[in-house]
Amino acid sequence: MAELEVRVVSERRDGLLLELGRVVNEHHHVLVRQRLVQEAQGACLTLVLRGPTDRQEALEQALGAHPRVIHFESVRASQPSGDMAESVAPLAKTAEPADPWSSLPSGADVARVERMLPGLAKDYPRIFPWLINLEYAVSAEARDASLYLAGKRTGAWVFKRDFSLGARLVLADAIRRIALPALRVLVTVEQQEHQLHIRGCPLCQPGSPSGGRFFTGFIEGLLAESADAQGIVVRETSCHSLGAPVCVFEVSH
Repeated sequence: MAELEVRVVSERRDGLLLELGRVVNEHHHVLVRQRLVQEAQGACLTLVLRGPTDRQEALEQALGAHPRVIHFESVRASQPSGDMAESVAPLAKTAEPADPWSSLPSGADVARVERMLPGLAKDYPRIFPWLINLEYAVSAEARDASLYLAGKRTGAWVFKRDFSLGARLVLADAIRRIALPALRVLVTVEQQEHQLHIRGCPLCQPGSPSGGRFFTGFIEGLLAESADAQGIVVRETSCHSLGAPVCVFEVSH
């Protein structure tokens, strides 16, 4: 396995990461990190990718020939291979609360989510490259359910790691004292009573499919054992990917 850093310039940024991500996934590479900025010549996207050395040349050709790309350059750097899961206790085995989920989200690619979780736990809170890779790796039909499952497992793991010693709280206090600080490690967020407003969500860029199902699951996982109420339900009522200024998640029971 080796790393490949690429820099592309496009006339516009909307949907650029999603479209190029599909090409990356088709060539069996994963996204390690990315940076997207607007410069004078256009939208400049830098990607650090990891994958098989023998697929790098084909990937470079495919990215350089993509119709959205008006300038392309790349730098190759060898990296030692290794199993990331060996160096961290699998989140999938430690994330669940004492009472396991009664059912998994219908349609989720459970096996792929489970394989991703140890790496996500190791890199936490720098989790968005893992989630973007998950979006590309699963089928369109499994995307939302897989993001939700990943969110719920991650939220339960964060609760158990950081908040499990506290007493059960009424819902508004659980949102303020648990969900809000946990989310602030990942994103810019504000609380308005039983709503959480996320600004600039990395998974909900305009022109791209919404990634809000991850945060729906994440908040539910955080609050499942912390709130003094049964059946916590989180619903996204507004999404930045559809043009709203913020993503709004409403918590109820």
